[in-house]
Amino acid sequence: MHIFRDEDANLELVQNKKIGIIGYGNQGRAQALNLRDSGMDVLIGNRSDTYSQKALEDGFFCLSIKEVVKRVHIIMLLIPDEVIPNVFDQIILPGIRDKCTLVFASGYNIAFKQMVLPNNIDVILLAPRMIGVGVRENFLNGRGYPSFIGVEQDVTGNARQIALALAKGIGSTTFGAVEVTFQQEAELDLFTEQCFGPAFGNILTSAVDLLLERGYPPEAVLLELYMSGELAYTFQKIAEMGIVEQSSLHSLTSQYGSLSRGMRFLAPEIRERMLEGLNEICSGEFAREWRAEQDKGASSLTMMKEIARSLPLHKLESELLEATGKPRPSVHDSEKNVQAETISFNRDIDTVDSQKNGKFLAGWSFQGLVKDFLNLHAYRNKGKGLEGKEYQVVLQRFLNKCESDKNLIQFAAETKICIVYQIEHPQLIFFMQFGDRKIKTGFGEPQTEADIRIIMQADLLDSIFTRQTNAMRAAISGKMRFHGDTRLAMRVQKIQEDLCRIYIESRN
Repeated sequence: MHIFRDEDANLELVQNKKIGIIGYGNQGRAQALNLRDSGMDVLIGNRSDTYSQKALEDGFFCLSIKEVVKRVHIIMLLIPDEVIPNVFDQIILPGIRDKCTLVFASGYNIAFKQMVLPNNIDVILLAPRMIGVGVRENFLNGRGYPSFIGVEQDVTGNARQIALALAKGIGSTTFGAVEVTFQQEAELDLFTEQCFGPAFGNILTSAVDLLLERGYPPEAVLLELYMSGELAYTFQKIAEMGIVEQSSLHSLTSQYGSLSRGMRFLAPEIRERMLEGLNEICSGEFAREWRAEQDKGASSLTMMKEIARSLPLHKLESELLEATGKPRPSVHDSEKNVQAETISFNRDIDTVDSQKNGKFLAGWSFQGLVKDFLNLHAYRNKGKGLEGKEYQVVLQRFLNKCESDKNLIQFAAETKICIVYQIEHPQLIFFMQFGDRKIKTGFGEPQTEADIRIIMQADLLDSIFTRQTNAMRAAISGKMRFHGDTRLAMRVQKIQEDLCRIYIESRN
């Protein structure tokens, strides 16, 4: 195991070179300030906007990206991965100097072949494992932070040494830099985002759901599990001491309980799901899927954010933050900036259109949210419950009405999908197939392979379709299970209100 430290890096290699920081966002600003404080000659390349204004206020010369590229020896790309290929091809490549150094903060575009590089330049990776604010703060306090470095092309023979010098200049080698390939950095980064993070998030939401079901006060549940900040502090100590040794900071009761009960939560299926996700990343399947999503304007991403913000847990968090005098910081403006820059980029980088972000749903009462959670576990219908034959009659009416509903026909014009509902107790299967402005329904398995298979008990289906239970909450809790494409499953939420309306008409 080798970690590069300050003594392994020589700042003199880059002190006589002009460095161009492309993009003055969180990382761009932090790294530019750190390099300048380390004695580097830094220019900022950014379109005319609030970021370029901030660069001027910070005392930098800020020019267009095209002008900066002509003047510098080192180009540090600190704009979003999604726009780098277009910016590089249209603006940077025509003016790039022979034997200059191109620095990426992420391995994504090179690892997944999103762009073609000229063969007359050094290409290196310098990827801080820290958000921009932390990059600046840990430079100023002398603690440093970890980074990944790597070399893709070494034309000059000095690429690795330049990477180390820049890592020292931004304050990373005080803590330590680790050498990886572009491919390894990209795959590790995506694995954390797509496998480890969601797995941990689902464990957390399952714990919240279970404790609310058992009647614990919602504010106590959220504070105990994560909103007090204790969990974040524990993770910080794990980073400093390791998983085992940090346990000594807790009570003996905590240590004994964790170690004696931990084996219960070994879940081989989680590892299998993580391996599935890693294989999608390494094969390039995810990169191709994300490229296609961007080409369509990232509509699925906006929709999924809307759905996530409509979930009861998001509202409970907001209510608790308000009650403690710490309202949730608004991230909508920054999201709008990123989405505009990444999704709506065109040939003139100074004319990037803004995109509307998802609506923030409001107006929930705290007690009403608690009731919504608890309804998930009490599938009570107004009036008497449906018996076996009644249930099938209602479903037949429901399916017949779906085939001629104008809203669903419009959905079928935009989306091609086959959904199978597998009902347990009583056992029943029915399907809904959308596409080409037509809807085909029926009982039993469809002739077409299902894109999504949804499995639940009859009383839960009735509760969801009569608007008593939130469908996403049911999925998170495990009461409703599904197999298939997650994005398509989320897209079905677009017509959930229509399905509820048609079902209630049929039930009445």
